[in-house]
Amino acid sequence: MDGAHIVAEARRDSAQSGRRPGLWRLLIETVYVLCVTAVAVWGFYTDTTATILLAVLVSLPMGGPALVGYYMAYGVLAGVSGANPDTVRSHGRCTPSGGCESFTTGETPEWFLHTMDIIGVVAFVAAAVLNVVLLRMLNTTWRNRKESPGHVPW
Repeated sequence: MDGAHIVAEARRDSAQSGRRPGLWRLLIETVYVLCVTAVAVWGFYTDTTATILLAVLVSLPMGGPALVGYYMAYGVLAGVSGANPDTVRSHGRCTPSGGCESFTTGETPEWFLHTMDIIGVVAFVAAAVLNVVLLRMLNTTWRNRKESPGHVPW
């Protein structure tokens, strides 16, 4: 019996027994995407470089293009008027009664920071989903080659 017949027989047996072998794969893929999402959310929420780099590492190979896309979006949004001030100035004053006030102008606006956090999380979640799709495509290609009659193993 060759490999194609063994695979066909295994599929027939699993179909007759009512088992769904693809369910475990879907569960593992979902857990992977959720883990990447959690690491990315935590990294951008806490603004820690190490955690964001961990999100890149966990979402490789598509995490590399996601990181490049993130910085491209950063550059585009930084060009919006008021998004990236040239200087930051701080000054303060105190009253004779002892009350003090401080003022800071020129900080990066909150909308810019929150938008970039959202873009970062979406980029790494998309990278994880694309990794799953890529792995499924490679798995299908490998299976089709393995089941073809004239298959020669590498």
